Formats: sequence, structure tokens, C-alpha cells
Amino acid sequence: MIRYLLLMMTICPVQTALADELPSVLVFTRMEGFRHDCVENGVKALRELSKDSYRIEVSDDPSEFSPGNLSRFDAVVFLNTSGDVLDEGQQSAFESFLHDGGGFVGIHAAADTEHGWPFYGRLLGGAWFKSHPEVQKATVVLEDQNHPSITGLSKHWDRVDEWYEFKTNPREDVHVVATIDESTYSPHEPMGDHPIIWTVPVGNGTALYTAGGHTAESFDEQDFRKHLQQSIQWVINDGAIELIPAKGFDGWRHTSNWSNVADAAMDSSDNSSIVMDETGGGLLVSQAGDGSHIQSTSEFGDVELHLEFMVPAGSNSGVYLQGRYELQVLDSWGKSAPSFGDCGGIYERWDEARTPKGYEGHSPLVNASRKPGHWQTYDIVFRAPRFDEDGQKIADARFEKIVHNGIVIHENVVLTGPTRGSLPDPDEVAQGPLMLQGDHGPVAYRNIRIRRIAGD
Repeated sequence: MIRYLLLMMTICPVQTALADELPSVLVFTRMEGFRHDCVENGVKALRELSKDSYRIEVSDDPSEFSPGNLSRFDAVVFLNTSGDVLDEGQQSAFESFLHDGGGFVGIHAAADTEHGWPFYGRLLGGAWFKSHPEVQKATVVLEDQNHPSITGLSKHWDRVDEWYEFKTNPREDVHVVATIDESTYSPHEPMGDHPIIWTVPVGNGTALYTAGGHTAESFDEQDFRKHLQQSIQWVINDGAIELIPAKGFDGWRHTSNWSNVADAAMDSSDNSSIVMDETGGGLLVSQAGDGSHIQSTSEFGDVELHLEFMVPAGSNSGVYLQGRYELQVLDSWGKSAPSFGDCGGIYERWDEARTPKGYEGHSPLVNASRKPGHWQTYDIVFRAPRFDEDGQKIADARFEKIVHNGIVIHENVVLTGPTRGSLPDPDEVAQGPLMLQGDHGPVAYRNIRIRRIAGD
């Protein structure tokens, strides 16, 4: 649902987006319960933060929540709302808005809103407001340091606010971005593990809740303002996470065999090699040095993944969802009957005690490979395995869909266990890293974009 326009600066270096080309955000301020006097300063801050990135409309009128009107917006912010603020029809319109790809950011008392509405409870992981101590200084610990909503903030973030305690811990139902260290302040009703910023995928939409924002001074705080701006921009961008940093390897581990460069191409004098432009970054290249498989530090369950790759002649790599289930990357140009070991193949499982040792490989429906040295795309919808409360697997992992260079090559492929060459831990998990193979030949990756999605 990304509706903003990327302007072509090469045509007109000084070009300003028109207002109707920018994403639109509804800032909703209705308060039927406790009334926060910081809302005026919060609105002022959100207006200032929007700049040229998006435009906002501010309202406390629930009639804004009609299907026709909500369709004008890319995201909705509940700024210190409280109590029952929407009727059933308005709730239905808001739910449809999110399922259809809209974004939501809840700030502070948004967790003290609509206590009886189950769908809204899903956005909160059931963690409605319960109590709070007096306003005081505390340390917020950034648990997922690579999340776009907290880019550039210190891992241990000291700030003054009113620290909510919740009716339940949402961790099992949300992605926790940050927690609060209860040893650094005096809680009213300690939670122990105390999430304070989290995200939830909803249908095609994305929701983020942040518990800060009780005091007027919060909205003058540079780092908190940065967090709000980045949170709004992230839900506008459909909750996508760009995994390749502009430089270096933030967000990755086991990187000794990899370079982050500005560009890469097949070597014209040796078509089995890659030449690199190292003047910048944003593109990952392995020259197959020490065999390291680069892994994301963030872990994922159900995801949509887009990535682009380039292999020179004869080269070989692989993309492992959760570090366990491999989609093959190979120079397979021109093969008429590709196997599970060719580009687009879901690699086989392996068991030394079996005959044959390899089994359950899945060939692509068609060979969609391009010539070596050409950039190619994978678009993947992946479903993680499911487990019951005792940790027993109740549903296998599954590639719901894989699209290679715009062509569907797999649909609903069940994975009964990890494929060969996966992480050494044999256990399947609900959350795991993205892993890129780096020991079988030169390979380059760019535009790696991942998005957590709601369970099916």
C-alpha cells in the first residue's frame, strides 16, 4: 500500500512533491477516558515531524472512521486516545482499513482505549493499560536494535516518562522491539519482562505501539521525536525492513567472507568472477573465501521476502529461511528440466542413515533463470512451523509462494524439516534468522527487504 511517489531527481534536481503526492496520516485524538493535556504538544510535534515525508490531518471526530474516508489515508495514529472512541460500524471500517494494508501507530494511552474490542486487543497483544507509577526516569532497552522505528537510538535509552504496566505480557503475540529495565526505576506493579514498544502484522497492514508520550516534554525530546517519526514512516512503508545497511554489517553476523559495496558485476575478463565498486555500500558480495554463511541478527517467523541476486557463470549460493530451509541460487541458465539443485529449487533434506541420503527436494515448476551476470529476483511468502504450548510441532514449515523473475515457480510446498546445509542446530523453531550461503562460489545480493506477516 505504499502510495508515496519516488521523485526522479536526475530529471529535476530541485523538485518538491505536491501535497497530494505524499502519504496521508490521520492523527486521532478522541479521549473518552483520562484526558492527557500533552496532546496539543504531541500534535505540534507530529506536524513538525511530517516535513516533506507525509501530510497529517488531526481530528477527534469518530465519523472519520468510515470506509470511504479512511481510504484517503496510509496510516492512522491514536495519539493518547482513551476509553471507547469508536462505535461498531467505525470499528469495522478501521479493521478493514488495516486488513487492506493500512498502518497504525498507537501512542501511550492508545493502550487505555477500547478495552472491550477484541480486534483492537490483537494490536496490543492483549496488553491493555493496567497501572503506572509516578513519572520518573528509566532505561528503555532496545531489544531489536535493527528495527526501523528505533534507528540511531542508543541500545540503553534513558528517558523520563510515565511507564505503563499492562494487564498481560504481549510477548507471545507480538514482535517486541524494546523493553523497560525495571531495575532502573520504581514500578507500581512490576511485570519482570516488560515490553514497551512492539509491532503486530494485521492482514496486509502493520501496527506499532509505543508506550511513551505521557508528558508534554516527551514530544520535545529529540530521540523520542525521532522514534515517532520513524515509526510512522515504517507503517506507511508497509512494515518493510531493509536488511542491507548503507555501509558496514549492522544487523548481520558471520560476515568475514562478505563485502558491503556500491555495485557488482560479472567480470568481463573472467565470467566466473565478480568485480566490485567499493566506493559505497548497500550491496552484499561474497567471493567464496572462508565459507561463512551470513546471518541476520533479527529473527523471523511468517514473512514476505524480496531479494535480488546475481551469480557469475557456474556459481552457487542459497537463501535459507530461518537458517533452515534453502531456496537454491545457481547459474542454471538454459536448463530445460531443472531439478531441486538448480536455481529456484527447494533443496533436499539429508539423512546419512537413509538410502538414498537425500530426499524431499522440490524442483521449480519452470526454469525462470536469467543468464549469468544478470540480476534476478525472488519474491517469497514463507510460513514458519507451528508449535503447541509444550513445544511440540503441530504444523510444518511451508513455502506458500515463490516467484522467480516474475514467474510463479512454487506454491504451497510443505517442508517436513530443515534442508541440507542448514544451521547446525537440528531443531525447528518459530523464529529464525535469514541466512545467505557464502561458500560455493561468488554471489551478490541487493534490495533484501523482509516483512513480518500475519498468520494464515
